[in-house]
Amino acid sequence: MKHSNWFNNMPYNKVKPSAVQLHNIGYNEFLHRIPRDSSIFNDIRTTLFILKATGLLPFYEEISSYEVGPPTKPNIFYSYFIRGVVQALTIFNLYNLVTSGSAQLFSSYSDTDNVNKWIEFLLCMLAHSTTVIICARNSKSFLKIINEILKVDEDVFDRFGTAFENRCGFSLKFIVGICICQWYLIILTVLEASDSLNMNSYIFIMFNAVQNGMAAIFIVFAAALLRIVKVRFAHLNSILSGYTYNQQRKQEHFAGRERFRNTMETFPEESLFTYRMHNKLLRIYRSINDCCSLILVAYMGYAFYTITTTTYKLFVQITTQSYPQISYNVLQTCFTWLAMHTCVLALLSRSCGQVTDEVRHCFLLVLSHILS
Repeated sequence: MKHSNWFNNMPYNKVKPSAVQLHNIGYNEFLHRIPRDSSIFNDIRTTLFILKATGLLPFYEEISSYEVGPPTKPNIFYSYFIRGVVQALTIFNLYNLVTSGSAQLFSSYSDTDNVNKWIEFLLCMLAHSTTVIICARNSKSFLKIINEILKVDEDVFDRFGTAFENRCGFSLKFIVGICICQWYLIILTVLEASDSLNMNSYIFIMFNAVQNGMAAIFIVFAAALLRIVKVRFAHLNSILSGYTYNQQRKQEHFAGRERFRNTMETFPEESLFTYRMHNKLLRIYRSINDCCSLILVAYMGYAFYTITTTTYKLFVQITTQSYPQISYNVLQTCFTWLAMHTCVLALLSRSCGQVTDEVRHCFLLVLSHILS
């Protein structure tokens, strides 16, 4: 791989860790020695495969552990084909929604619930279609984001001989949970129908579950990307924190003046490298926001509306129905929707908050070094 101009001016071989790296508490929280082939692929491989199989991400070529290449023509054709099928099914579901094709699904609801359910279906289609269109438009941008993250990993490994531990195992757990919720909701919807469903209704139910699942899984992917960026910010911030006044006083006291002097000699070189990595991560963070912002807005609008109407429906069911008349299918449906959307939104909120805190911490550290 070619290295950028600023990196050519720096020593490319691995550098012996400074005293800051050896003594800074918490420095290795997200790092492991060796494995050279460790990368973000090992942490979100399943998520990436699902998104590629459903056409949301292109089938890129893994050139090495630190670089991915553009998709081949057959893979590009496959992505276009899947997106076309998905959009055709969306139009089919929309047609059924505005005509009598899905009337069987609304027969057991009141007039108010019918309107709420109709709007929920419409918002789900909007959220999923927005995800598909934005992902298709930004497919090259997503590959660029992945390559830039891998380049940061390569630079950190070449300099310090360490690889990141991203701890993104939550993504697989959330995907399994989302799939279970959607299958359970399909069963409850079929059982709740007053009459036997026709083929159009079955297609509508199945594809609506796919739309819900894919919209939620992409949010999990976005949260995993933010987590990966947060881990790298936290590592670089820990290096800068080692050069603060309080940390230096501790090292001077415990390590001795000679080691303290050697530590300060490495400060210009390490701070320059750290600041440059910070700038790269800030560009990556901005690129993620640019690529995912509209998708997040569409999904959050759909999720918040569903949570609101489901909570109201649950409240009405509990407060107005006596024990024998309470529908356990309705209760299970409400709790399943609330659990899925609440957990996904909580994950997104937590990931956004963590990376924002690290970015803010970065600016405070830089400011403290400038003023000191």
